[in-house]
Amino acid sequence: MDSIKKFAKYAAVFFVVVVMLSLLFWNFNQILFLRDQSQLEDYDYIVYVDAANIKVKNGTTGQVDFIGNELSQVLSLILKNDGLKVFIKTAEYNVSSSIRLQNLTGVKIVSNGARLNLNGHSLIIAGDRWEYSKYNSIEGLTIIDGSIVIENSFMTTIKNCIFINSWDGIVLSNTNGWTECTVIEYCYFIDVRRGIVFRDPINNGTKSYANTEIRGAWFELRREGSIGIHVEPKANFNEGLIQNVRFWMGSVVERNQTGILVEGSMLNTLMQNAVFESFAHVPQSIYGIALGKDSDPPILGYGVVFCGNLTRSIYNPHGKWLYGSSGSFRIENIAVSLGVNNIYGEPQEIGAVPHLSLAISALNVKVQIEGNFSAGEIVYVRFRFKFIDESFSKHLEMSFNDTGAKWLTSDDWLEIWPTRTIISSLVVDAKTTVYASNVTVIVSVYGQYG
Repeated sequence: MDSIKKFAKYAAVFFVVVVMLSLLFWNFNQILFLRDQSQLEDYDYIVYVDAANIKVKNGTTGQVDFIGNELSQVLSLILKNDGLKVFIKTAEYNVSSSIRLQNLTGVKIVSNGARLNLNGHSLIIAGDRWEYSKYNSIEGLTIIDGSIVIENSFMTTIKNCIFINSWDGIVLSNTNGWTECTVIEYCYFIDVRRGIVFRDPINNGTKSYANTEIRGAWFELRREGSIGIHVEPKANFNEGLIQNVRFWMGSVVERNQTGILVEGSMLNTLMQNAVFESFAHVPQSIYGIALGKDSDPPILGYGVVFCGNLTRSIYNPHGKWLYGSSGSFRIENIAVSLGVNNIYGEPQEIGAVPHLSLAISALNVKVQIEGNFSAGEIVYVRFRFKFIDESFSKHLEMSFNDTGAKWLTSDDWLEIWPTRTIISSLVVDAKTTVYASNVTVIVSVYGQYG
């Protein structure tokens, strides 16, 4: 009996040791496998291919929780709770239906290059409203013949993904509320008809895709009719950022390709370090940027380059005003209200653009005085800078007792040279010393934005 008890005791200890060693081996194996991933963290589930099956292993216990024959099937079983972290191992996965992350918060799907053949379907991150779909992210997937759709969601991140041979790559959509603060980083679009799409809202969706950031994205346009980034007519990609992007066009086909098509609004969105490169020999409708009739163009910042044979760098048939750092402008023949009895009239604010500042070093102003002076009449024209905080500089006052034109000189500008550096506009007002006047004050301003 004692020997049996002793054997049972040793067997129990042996069993415990085996279990502990198995768990240690599992965890060590996962550390080795995931050591090159950008986020060293534990995963709730690991998805992988084993023979003809797709298995889902529990990241805590090491046990296989689910087995299926199709990726959308197994993901539908596990993507039900907030905060899940799912790792999809490198393999080829065929998808027969769309995959939905519905009303989830803080879910991460990470891979080191798994190839998802979506067969025209989509991986959809959606909320009934944005409050129910927040902080989700997808990283490291290769999407073939399919899309990632972000619908009514807040602060979604798409990172290190490749899109190949798809109709649309990443689609931002509003069906109830808005989709804002999306981050798209280091994504590559190859032979995709539209790489990133800001879609017209439907149902109760708003226009807003505000504060979206596209940082590090590359678009290889291969087919006729392809577009890198498309802002549809009723979409607002406002107050956002496009940085470090490149568009290759005109290599496979030499017609009907556009880097960025703006039909809606990109008001206050800054674009910098963007390259539009065409390899076409005889380009037909190959445009870097094309602007629609009701569009609001982005701000063209530093490092925006157009190279190769483009039909137009910027196709602007409707004459939309283009804003940019060091962009020039002219505003001519502005009538300034003339106050009487030595009291200044209504001030005229010139050059005010909410998202740009004036470059004082390149500012040229002409004052034109027309009409008939009465005996002893003196007209005063006053200039002030308005700063971004809505305070004002010292004023420069010029006097006139006859008609004619005068340009402000560098010495004149020194009178009101600011101690603050961001100037939002030039404010001009005028007055006369008499009770009634036939004099007209006209101001023209030429210069650059800072």
